[in-house]
Amino acid sequence: MNKKLLFMIFAFISVLNWMPLSSQNCKIYNDVFQGGEELNYDLYFKYGILYTKAGNSKLSVTNTTYGGKNAYKMILRAQSSGAVDKLFSLNDTLTSYMSKDLVPLSFSKNAYEGKDYTVETIKYTYTTKGVSLNTKRVKNGTERFDVEFTSTNCIYDFLSIVFYARTLDYTTMKKGSETSVEFMSGKRKVKMVIEHRGIEKMKANDGKKYNCIKLLLSISDDAFENKEEAMTVYITNDNNRMPVRIDSKLKVGSTRAILKNYKGNKHTIE
Repeated sequence: MNKKLLFMIFAFISVLNWMPLSSQNCKIYNDVFQGGEELNYDLYFKYGILYTKAGNSKLSVTNTTYGGKNAYKMILRAQSSGAVDKLFSLNDTLTSYMSKDLVPLSFSKNAYEGKDYTVETIKYTYTTKGVSLNTKRVKNGTERFDVEFTSTNCIYDFLSIVFYARTLDYTTMKKGSETSVEFMSGKRKVKMVIEHRGIEKMKANDGKKYNCIKLLLSISDDAFENKEEAMTVYITNDNNRMPVRIDSKLKVGSTRAILKNYKGNKHTIE
């Protein structure tokens, strides 16, 4: 190989290493889930010290297109029922689009909670200079915020962060290990810390016990002296990394989703 060609190759590699984020840098190899996966959960609400059956939730993944390219559409639905519905009705739909290599593309939340109706959206744009996004919230017909952010890092939303967490290489992690990424919390760009909390047996509502990795997802930024817990997720310690239980914080109380059935998994579940 002549010296001029060799120099050009090294120069090109150097430029690639120097260049800021593009969608290419956010790509993740996914061998954990596939289009057609559907997970159904019983939903519980906690106000005080006890959890009460509150409704149902479903997490699904479908194959679709976005911007003319193949993509995943992730939907998380949660709906209250029974006595809890009369006290505090909940009907939320969260939707994320991600590329086939798990680059976040858009996010939306349509939430009926009590007497409030909230619509929240995030739109991502990638360039060689990084990622820019617009996040907007409208509550009860009134715009609460409409802001722009830029970053040279990947930024995840409330739903895409769950799928990102499923793809981490837990074979190289142990209890106490942490991974952090940028995350959109309302109109704040913060750090989301994913902490490995060890292995636990978790009983699902299908009567089975699953060997699970316990993950604590916390928000951390300059406004917090300590981490603010966002959710706790128990994922199967197998090739599916399937969420068996998801605990989430609300402004009033908290919710717990416990798996009751599933289908369309990429790998066989033992």
